[in-house]
Amino acid sequence: MPQTNQEAAQVAGEKRVIAVIDGNSLMHRAFHAIRQPMTAPDGRSTNALFGFFNMFIKFVETFHPDGVICAFDKGKPQVRMDMLPQYKAQRPPMDPSLHEQFPMVKDLLRAMDVPVVELEGWEGDDILGTLARRGERAGYEMLLVTGDRDMYQLATDNVKVVSTKKGTSDVAIMTPESVDDLYHGITPDLVPDFYGLKGDSSDNIPGVPGIGPKKAAALIVQYGNLDQVIAHADEVKGKMGENLRAHVDDALLSRKVATIRTDAPLDVRLEDAKFPTFDPAEVSQAFSALGFTGMTARVLRLEGARPGDVPTPVAKDALSIPQPLTGDDACRALGEAVKAGSWVGACVQPEGEKKGQQSLFDAVAPQVVWAFDGSRLMRLEGDDAVEGVALLARDGRIVSADVKLLLHVACPMDSSEDAVLEADEVEATRIFDVGVADYLLESDRSDFSARGLAATYLDSPLPEVTDELPEAAIDAVASLLLREPLRKALETDGKSLALFEDVEMELLPVLLQMERTGLHADRTRLAEQSGELGAEIDQMVAHIREEAGEDFNLDSPQQLSHVLFEVWGLPTTGLKKTRKGFYSTNAKTLDGLATRDERVREVLDYRERAKIKSTYLDALPGLIRGDGRIHTTFNQTVAATGRLSSSDPNLQNIPTRSQLGHRVRTAFTVPEGCVFLACDYSQIELRLLAHLSGDEHLVAAFREGADFHASTAARVFDVPVDQVTPQMRSRAKAVNFGIVYGQQAFGLSTSLKIPRAEAQQMIDRYFEVYPGVRTFLDQQVEFAREHGWVATMYGRKRHIKDINSRNFQLRSFGERTAMNHPMQGTAADIIKIAMTRVPSLLRKEGLKSRLVLQIHDELDFEVPEGEVEAVSQLAKEAMEGVARLKVPLIAEVSYGSNWAEAK
Repeated sequence: MPQTNQEAAQVAGEKRVIAVIDGNSLMHRAFHAIRQPMTAPDGRSTNALFGFFNMFIKFVETFHPDGVICAFDKGKPQVRMDMLPQYKAQRPPMDPSLHEQFPMVKDLLRAMDVPVVELEGWEGDDILGTLARRGERAGYEMLLVTGDRDMYQLATDNVKVVSTKKGTSDVAIMTPESVDDLYHGITPDLVPDFYGLKGDSSDNIPGVPGIGPKKAAALIVQYGNLDQVIAHADEVKGKMGENLRAHVDDALLSRKVATIRTDAPLDVRLEDAKFPTFDPAEVSQAFSALGFTGMTARVLRLEGARPGDVPTPVAKDALSIPQPLTGDDACRALGEAVKAGSWVGACVQPEGEKKGQQSLFDAVAPQVVWAFDGSRLMRLEGDDAVEGVALLARDGRIVSADVKLLLHVACPMDSSEDAVLEADEVEATRIFDVGVADYLLESDRSDFSARGLAATYLDSPLPEVTDELPEAAIDAVASLLLREPLRKALETDGKSLALFEDVEMELLPVLLQMERTGLHADRTRLAEQSGELGAEIDQMVAHIREEAGEDFNLDSPQQLSHVLFEVWGLPTTGLKKTRKGFYSTNAKTLDGLATRDERVREVLDYRERAKIKSTYLDALPGLIRGDGRIHTTFNQTVAATGRLSSSDPNLQNIPTRSQLGHRVRTAFTVPEGCVFLACDYSQIELRLLAHLSGDEHLVAAFREGADFHASTAARVFDVPVDQVTPQMRSRAKAVNFGIVYGQQAFGLSTSLKIPRAEAQQMIDRYFEVYPGVRTFLDQQVEFAREHGWVATMYGRKRHIKDINSRNFQLRSFGERTAMNHPMQGTAADIIKIAMTRVPSLLRKEGLKSRLVLQIHDELDFEVPEGEVEAVSQLAKEAMEGVARLKVPLIAEVSYGSNWAEAK
């Protein structure tokens, strides 16, 4: 047997490390982090289990504890309910699919020989607290794994809280010092006092009304502890002092309820806690029975065993990769698969097998393509790869984790290279992009690769990459196997299958053509602008250094901080220091300082110019291909909202409203005899808000066709339209767009630079005059709380895992997402549908104009001068005809000799 962690630690004379896991906390976090459906072969839900053991494995691999114990709540929290009858009374019932997974997680833990500790009437928190103090007294180092912040009170030099923060991976190690730093003077022993004042709404702990975390921390730091705050309550002025004096008993009771008990009557021997000590065969059987075949190997590695050492049950459709066919044999097999009408999994192997970093720049040259038809693996190289992809696209059925990347093998991005395949030969019904499919099921995922999806949807693990079996070959096999479970998931997920087939796959060939067409760029103009901006930057740097009286590096945060706060003496009130001990110079900090000091404004202007120069003016010339054009990549699986994104280069990030951004856009030109034409949806998200909310006043404002922002200003400020001032209109515009994005008073006050109370009055007044909007937004939030998602008009779902979070910031973000997605997501659907209709109509009419770019709610075209009138009318009518709303859907056309002039 290999030496255990415990034995190794004892030989080295180190402290034993015992980890105690808060099972309830991690199960809830895992359940809300992984929202896509996952089921065992017998139909039981397994998403929380999958997330829980992902966290468990990562924790063990990171911290290597000598022993692991897992604690769970059992029954009602009677110990605290006896103190506070309404304790946790407001909590909604546990989701049934989560509830059924608790017995399963305990069974798997027992199979891993991890003690499961429960005590009737006691919470897992108290079990962690009791074991933490016992372990500390016995000389152990204790790690408490939890997502609950009230556990920070247990932190000592020998008790560390491993606090889960985001999803199922990000953690923070909380020591007494980090707790003190987080709460600005609240040490672990003062955490219960802190909760005594601020309370905890998630647990129904009252605290003192009107005292939030900042005020609570300030009072305790000032007076020392809760008892001293109460003793000096008469010194606390205003409403806060009145509330404090009136709620002394609530504060003391809240502290008592928030105090973690360390005296639970547990029959547990810490000296017996050892890990890993499990039987590999038993663990293999338990995990494989739930369909966690891929995870089984990871668990077994914790014990030192390899999957091959253990008789692992083989899933029915076990992944089996045959020896690849090559040369003529591969071409013949591919032709047979196409003729048989089989779906074929296919993937590009970049030159040099750049694992995980495939890019379109790597994919355009003749290279290697792997294909799999369910029984035969084919390796196609050079011209065979190009012809094979063209054959699949014209007559076959393609499945891939990145169909567009694959098609670029036969339809290169650089239009100066010959294309064996034209984009309009690709039929949407014959392609299946597994990444896009899963994106529709869970758009917040960060990994849509075939390997990443296989861990969720396939029964069998994927083999390791070898020289003979590269990543691309495995992805081709996995893609084909993923098609059926993903299609079934789309079918059962509302309108997701229709969105996949009728919107996303219809769009893919359009994007293929847009990427090949590219955007005409003027290399000379870019060089001129770079030189001009470089001269401006040099002058600014010289002037700023002269003002500082020092020769320093403006790009060094530490040196800039020295100049701002030590040389210029700018105020540091409310600013935080970095870990290196100097005050931050991030954009938010400088924005605040710039309002009071023009020198800081010049630093910000320098930063903007330096970024424009390096990101665009200096970088773009190197991206111009042989056809004299820049070819961006349009991504369908990056933005969680449903919108397309742009990369390599990102053309959506060029500032739209600044003069600098305008200058960059002048370098995006069109060939002689053409114009750059833009067709842009006008206020589409506000129009969708009117349509979806049905608010009669909002609908009427758009139907009247007048200045919408002026109409809103007239209603909000209660003045006739002809008396609306430019400032009123500007503020009404900010409120209009802020409401669409779920903006609260703080955000509005920041954007308009007005007091928060005034911003709140404007928002309240907005909802008074447009009551249907308030009702609609509230309904969206409530729907999200109940179902965990909201959807667009076309059924595009956005899962909102934090909508019921105990963390105020996470919950607030979830609420804003629930309010915004119906408008922003529907706008994304509409522009995508327009992108498929307009090019089809251009071809049908025999026009030579080409769609070259999509930015937000705008479509951009390269149009021969003789087609301007026809294309203007065609694009406008097609875009306006995508949806029938209660208000007019308006598209506005403009054009010029370059991108800047067109807008």
